Amino acid sequence: MTGDIGMDNRYMNMDAALAALLDHLSPVERSETIRLEDADNRVVSGDVIAPMDYPHYDQCILDGYAVRASDTAGCGNGSDRLLLLTTKEELPAGYCAVAHTGSALPVGSDALLPWEDTIESPGSIKPLKEVQCGQWVWPKGAGIGKGEVVFRDGMLLKPTDINMLAKLGIADVQVYDRPRVLIIPTGDECVKRKETIAAGFVYETNGLMCSLLVKRYGGIPTLHGIVPDDMEKLQQAIRAGQGYDLIVTIGGSAAGKRDLMAQVLSETGQVIFHGVALHPGNHMGVGFVQGKKLKTPVVFLSGYAESCAVGTFHFVDPAVRTLGHLPISNHSREQILLTAPVESPVGIRSVRKMNIQDGKGKMIKMIAESATSGKFAYLVIPENVSAFQTGKMVEVVYFE
Repeated sequence: MTGDIGMDNRYMNMDAALAALLDHLSPVERSETIRLEDADNRVVSGDVIAPMDYPHYDQCILDGYAVRASDTAGCGNGSDRLLLLTTKEELPAGYCAVAHTGSALPVGSDALLPWEDTIESPGSIKPLKEVQCGQWVWPKGAGIGKGEVVFRDGMLLKPTDINMLAKLGIADVQVYDRPRVLIIPTGDECVKRKETIAAGFVYETNGLMCSLLVKRYGGIPTLHGIVPDDMEKLQQAIRAGQGYDLIVTIGGSAAGKRDLMAQVLSETGQVIFHGVALHPGNHMGVGFVQGKKLKTPVVFLSGYAESCAVGTFHFVDPAVRTLGHLPISNHSREQILLTAPVESPVGIRSVRKMNIQDGKGKMIKMIAESATSGKFAYLVIPENVSAFQTGKMVEVVYFE
């Protein structure tokens, strides 16, 4: 796509473009069994069934005395009844046994009398209140019964959930595979890091950035070697990605003589859209490569670092999370006061990086050195806004 950024109907609306991408994605069906130690933020594949009752015994939920409820009837109304202490495994009538939070209720008892509701004497206690059968006791299987569903398919596991699985004696859990993402940096001008670099060439860095972000989104990135601006080699690289769940290419998405990605994709599959009302990042596109049986989705991003970053935030993030059965990112947000105006082309959703100090923010370069302290977030300017003026309160988003 060429032309000035702004009210240009050749650029697809951001929301429509994202919907078009997500419509072509299907969550992965592969699964794996992993240790609970590795299960944080993984998604359950298939219902998890309890292998045992929880709790697996009648459990005391306070410190006190295990009693027969009938032995406390009428206590607290001037009764001088005493219950004798015993350490026998089975509790006879007229006796009590010391119990602690979490301990098993002795056979023969059916309630717990809290410490504070007794007067202790050597070898006996005087109940000050009566208790009902089952009071202060968590019955066997009251939390969950053996054979019941603990977590449903699609549950996103957090440490507290994993704690519950561990309570049931579970050591491993079946989860969906993480989406496998092939990242293909392209461009004759790109050079591997650590190699000697000459004028007119740049180190390939966008692949690294994109790989790190894909990891954050729950995917498994594979970084392909740099592919030159050559139709045949680009097609080979794209076809090599058909075993992956998503292909992300970087570079070659604009309208210059060396920008071949849309043509490559149209010849190996189909372009769904090319050009989106997003700045930076408007030259990106989405399509798929056609295999014998399956279509592999492709997000082709601009090689301009800022455009690559913004395209990754807005398209690769939701794509990877959708493929991985994960909820769409809910980024932290904050209200800040602008200390300088921020402009945007009308009709384009713009993203600007902000430096924030003491609740006040100003725009900075998105990818550049920064000796400035404070926090860094992103201001997203809607399509119908041309500028936010100094002194305006705005919301920023922590994409990173």
